[in-house]
Amino acid sequence: MMNSKLILAAALLSVGMASAQDYPRAETFAGYTYTRFNSASNVPAFSANGGGGQLAVNANRWIGFVADVGAVHNGNIGSAHLDSTFTNFLFGPRISLRHSRVTPYFNVLFGGVHAGTSTNVTGTALADQLPVYLPGAPAVVPGQAVTLRATASQTAFAMTSGGGLDIKINRHLSFRPIGLDYLMTRLQNLRSKQDNNQHNLRYTTGFNFTFGGEAPTPPPPPPPPTRACWDNSTVPVGSPCPNRSMDLQLAASTSELCPGGSAVIRPSAAVPEGATYQWTIQGEPVGKGPTLDFGSTGRQAGAYKVGLAVAAPEYNEATAESTITVREYGPPTGTLEASPAEILAGERATLRANVAAGPCGTGLRPPVYTASEGAVRGNQFDSSDVQFDPASKSEQRKTVRIVAQVADDRGSATIQGSVVVKKPAATMATRLPDIVFPAGSARVNNCGKRVLLEELKAATDTDPAGKVVFVGHVSQSEAGKAGLDRQRALNAAAVISAGSGVCSSFPAAQILVGASGTTDNGVDFQSRFCGASNELPGSVVKETESDAKFRRVEVWFVPSGGAMPAGSGNYQDAASLAVSRLGCPR
Repeated sequence: MMNSKLILAAALLSVGMASAQDYPRAETFAGYTYTRFNSASNVPAFSANGGGGQLAVNANRWIGFVADVGAVHNGNIGSAHLDSTFTNFLFGPRISLRHSRVTPYFNVLFGGVHAGTSTNVTGTALADQLPVYLPGAPAVVPGQAVTLRATASQTAFAMTSGGGLDIKINRHLSFRPIGLDYLMTRLQNLRSKQDNNQHNLRYTTGFNFTFGGEAPTPPPPPPPPTRACWDNSTVPVGSPCPNRSMDLQLAASTSELCPGGSAVIRPSAAVPEGATYQWTIQGEPVGKGPTLDFGSTGRQAGAYKVGLAVAAPEYNEATAESTITVREYGPPTGTLEASPAEILAGERATLRANVAAGPCGTGLRPPVYTASEGAVRGNQFDSSDVQFDPASKSEQRKTVRIVAQVADDRGSATIQGSVVVKKPAATMATRLPDIVFPAGSARVNNCGKRVLLEELKAATDTDPAGKVVFVGHVSQSEAGKAGLDRQRALNAAAVISAGSGVCSSFPAAQILVGASGTTDNGVDFQSRFCGASNELPGSVVKETESDAKFRRVEVWFVPSGGAMPAGSGNYQDAASLAVSRLGCPR
């Protein structure tokens, strides 16, 4: 054991020494520089050549600090014979991506640039000027040609950003095939006296010298004596072999339980002999046997994590987890429908409950139906007993609530639905023209008979089960003649029921007779005045008579199942009034 620890310490020390020496402490670069200047003034773009050098100090394998100094020259810018030299001095960080032989790098440098420019100026000395004296040169006399050299220089801000590629030749020397930078200078325009930014491109190539780089790898120590292990690996003599690993997984008889259920959980593979077990539920120890009985009794619904830790000699301790879900009971659910959903009063509808058992529900039973009104027999709803407002003649609708009670072995639930029961609007009585009588007379004239034997007969022939209603009236001048209004209605009933002569034979039991005296009971007048020549003397009613329209009988035909007309409700059927004794009135 002691030997293995010494070997491990030596290996770690050698790795630490190697990692501490895997990058150079300092680098120097010398090489050729080409710069393409964009003057941003009236001077055209131009190229300059020269050289430069760099000194880099590395803080670690990736980051260093660089000082960059260099100069380029152009002796004839823009064919203007401007002899110019640009010297840069830049400083900033560098990032290197070091590999075994190739190292790309990127840097951003800031500093300054010094620009110096000179050119020859020739001219003639003027007689009215003082002679020009040049030290070390003969005196200049007026009219003589003079040659001068004009110079200008300035120092301004500069910065560069870019990168390059170093290819390692040996431990201390690398070749740089390319270094490419964007170079920005801020030199003053000599004409406008204003600073301008010049956006330039710089290319460098040369050799990079490194110092303090990676040291030679020390020779490995001699291997210690070893022995073979169960997994064909070797360890130093006296050291233990690696522990084996157990593939521990859990298998449950079921992963979901309903209230009162249980599950047996055990390892899904064989466990080494002599192993110890520790079962947990939600992290709490619960047992040490080879299996675990998990019961849902007394547990809230939810997911429970069941864990097992197994330890055995020469094995790594293994753990496994399984999830057992305890479900909560839910009552049956479903929908209730009535077919048809709308029925007329007295009709039936079939009830159908679509029911599904809820969670953990078993033994679902057939539904039991009840209704808020009407009757339910089995799955049939009978609307015969549904009550409506008897005074209303318009259509009535009533929504009857249907309830289905469904149950299983654990509980029950109710499902609700509805059915609409409609009572159609009552068929209204048909109004025919009134029969108008001569003053003080109850005889039905020919004009009235045409109403009864033509228009009314057409209605009774179409619906023989219908009813006919006659309501008699008298005018104010006739008020003293008691029973005249009823007699007029009875004579009209005799015309349609006598069954002899010109009279028809409509059943007297289907004829209702009423009398309203001088009141109209809210029924307007629909008088028909007939002045035909075939009327008997004294039976013609003139329209000019002011109270003629009050001497009338209302004529109504009530279809089968129809509503009785408004007006006097004191109706009696003609049969009970012995209308047959009147015969067929002439």
